[in-house]
This record gives sequence, C-alpha cells and structure tokens, in this order.
Amino acid sequence: MKPTAFLLSVLLVMSGVFAGASAYVVAPAAGTEILITLGGDCTLASVEWALRHPSRSFDGHIERFGYAYPFAGIESVVAHDDLTVVNLENVFYNGKKGRVDKKFSFKSATDFAKILPAGSIEAVNIANNHILDYGRQGLYSTIEALENEGVGWFGATEHAAGTWIYEKNGVKIGFTGAYIGFWRTKRDALSATFRELKEAGCDLIIASMHGGTEYTKRHDRHQTDMAHWMIGEGAALVFGHHPNVLQGVEVADGRTVLYSLGNLSFGGNPRLRADVSMLAQVRLVFGEDKTYLGHQLNLLPIRPSSTPEYNDYQPVLLTGDEAQAVIDRVQQDTPFALNPYVDGVGALQEFVPAPPND
Repeated sequence: MKPTAFLLSVLLVMSGVFAGASAYVVAPAAGTEILITLGGDCTLASVEWALRHPSRSFDGHIERFGYAYPFAGIESVVAHDDLTVVNLENVFYNGKKGRVDKKFSFKSATDFAKILPAGSIEAVNIANNHILDYGRQGLYSTIEALENEGVGWFGATEHAAGTWIYEKNGVKIGFTGAYIGFWRTKRDALSATFRELKEAGCDLIIASMHGGTEYTKRHDRHQTDMAHWMIGEGAALVFGHHPNVLQGVEVADGRTVLYSLGNLSFGGNPRLRADVSMLAQVRLVFGEDKTYLGHQLNLLPIRPSSTPEYNDYQPVLLTGDEAQAVIDRVQQDTPFALNPYVDGVGALQEFVPAPPND
C-alpha cells in the first residue's frame, strides 16, 4: 500500500475519501504516523447450499470476476493506508475430510487466499468460531495458504497461536486476538501472546475480539469483560466482530474499543440479513523517540454489497444520509456523542491522547 501523508492539521488521504477535516485533527508531532484500516467479518467462501447456484454464490462471483473483485468497491480506502486488517472467517482448504458437525462450515480453495493481497489486505485474524470448521488440517492449510501469499495472520486458537508485527520507521505495532470461548477457557495462552509482543519490543498492541451474540445491536457484558481484560494486558485498541451487525464504540483511559464492525465481504449468506457495516480507520501517532502519543478514529460507513437487493459480496462506501444513518446506529450502543458523518471525510472522532503512563 502507498504511504499516507499529513499536511499541518489536515488529514490527506490520496484517494480523496478524506478532505480537510481540520476541526477534529490534531497536528502531528515530528515522528511517525501509521494509518490502519480495520474491517469486520470476511467469509471468502460460499455457504454449502449456495454452491449449487453458481450465479448467486461467492465462489461463482470469484470465478466470473477474479480475485480482486470482493474489495474493489473500497479500494479508495484500503489501497491508500499503511495497513488493512480484517477478520477471516473461513478456511482455505482443498480437501473434503475433517468437516466438523455444525450447521455452517465455510471452506474455499487455497487459491482464494489470493483475494486478500489482490484487495490490499495485509493481515487477518484467524481466531474465530470458523477456523476449525475442517479441524486441524483446515487450520494448517489456511495458515500455509496465507503465508504463501504473504498475508500476515494472528490469533490464539486451540491448535495454533500466532502474533504478527507491523513495523514502520522502527515503530512496531503488534497484533493478537481470540474467540471469546477460547478466552474464557484458555486465558493464560492468550496472555502469553501479549507477553510475546511486549518482549518483541512492540510500541503498541491491537487486539482482535471475536465474540458477542449474532444480530444483536448492543454489546453484552461478556464482550465488555473481554475487551477490558485485553486492555489490561496492554492493548491500546480492541476491534470486535462476530455479531454480524454494528455495535458501539467505547473510549476509556486513552484506549478505544470497537465492539463490532459488522460484515465486510460476507460469502456466508447470499441473502445478507445485515444491510450496513463500517470500516474503522485509526491514525496512530508516535513521537521522534517512538513514544506513543495517541490515536484518532474515523468511522467509514459501508454496505457489504454494492446492491441492496441481494448480496453480491462487494462492499461499497456509503455517503450522505445513508452514511449518517449508519453512524446513528452505532450511536445507539455508544455512551458518548459521536461526531457526525461528513461527505468526503467520514465520521472523524476526536483525537484520543495516550494515557500519561504510556
């Protein structure tokens, strides 16, 4: 991806998605700034019954339009940041054996991993309730497919735990994550990933949280407990997914929690019950000595399909009243007043300074 540039107090992204939102932007200190785009649930596979209808399935769309198709509608954002990270909710596996006994299992061929770099996605969380849909062989095949395409992966699971580090100008951003069920039963294993990132010299940690109740528009106490535990372990930012719908934002003591970003490219449901979602862009600011100074969040409303009539698996940016309606929905689960959506900018929130002890 291309680097971003900042000019005085105006945030400039080369795509033109953002413009002079100087009212909310804090002029950066001389140092390093990193712009990260976070996305929600991505199922780069078809639900099994849909495979019988190629024109409607995710697989059929990829065969027809190519690997770059799913994220082409948000290219103006993800191709012009420093880093894009999403939750990968399927396995890349060419075999047929090992399917677990559950209602929905999501699998696509290993070459579908090419979708991620073609869509400017640099890293994925794999710690969720679908990474073991085809057992260990599906998990290991997924990891191999990601690594073959140069895509970073992270997350603590029963059979593999990995962290991932992004580095720019000597500043290290560490990533870890977990499914909420794993956190409840194997908390020590997840804690070990935070220690690993700290020992590797990470200047900031971002944690992925897969949990909550599907299609519930308000986060629950279990999500709150997990997010706050992750903050206690050292996360400056927690981004959530799994509910498949939008949930709120929390800012506490210089840390931010995004409880659910909703769906992104979601092959698991051709009918797509969830009609809107969002990307979250976070501007991380560091001083010349790599000291973390704070962050700024921008909420970018999207629809997971370029058409509202059916799911075509290609998310697109929303504008105007449609975009503001998305922010209004997030506001329902957010305890403070969100800044509104502005065309050409996004819903750019106030700069959050780092806590004094950071």
